[in-house]
Amino acid sequence: MGFVKPLSMVLFLHGCFLVPLSGATISFLVIETGLPANRPVQEFSRLWESTLMDVCFEAGHIVSNAPIMQITAPSKGTFPDEAQGEFKEAIAGGSDFFILALLEYQGMTAGAPQRPQSISLKLFSTKPYRCVVEQQYPKARGLSASEELLEVRKAAKALLAHLGS
Repeated sequence: MGFVKPLSMVLFLHGCFLVPLSGATISFLVIETGLPANRPVQEFSRLWESTLMDVCFEAGHIVSNAPIMQITAPSKGTFPDEAQGEFKEAIAGGSDFFILALLEYQGMTAGAPQRPQSISLKLFSTKPYRCVVEQQYPKARGLSASEELLEVRKAAKALLAHLGS
């Protein structure tokens, strides 16, 4: 009878190690385009970055990000040349997926924070390299801060639905 307790502990630990880990490692990069040179990072870009990371973390994934990048204009290809270094670094760091959020600003004026004219989210698989899904979002108009946050969370959750694709 003295072996029941140690045996149950061994079986419990064995069961814990057999449970598959479902969390993926995801790296993020937010890119702003269409801004004048040396403009501070926009508040809306920070909202997208932090919300994407929060939603992925809450879903049980391991997340990392690169600093928000600014480029003059989006490249015509699937992946901007300026972001290649960040993508290679994510692969070297063991990321399973890479999320690129491209926020295109136009007609920037001094003063109040601006909203992007369009937002593109792209989910890439690193092994094998491929674009899993791309989603486009138009400029948000007239939403309160809490409504904007809900919209960004909804977009992030829709993107995560494609992790198994």
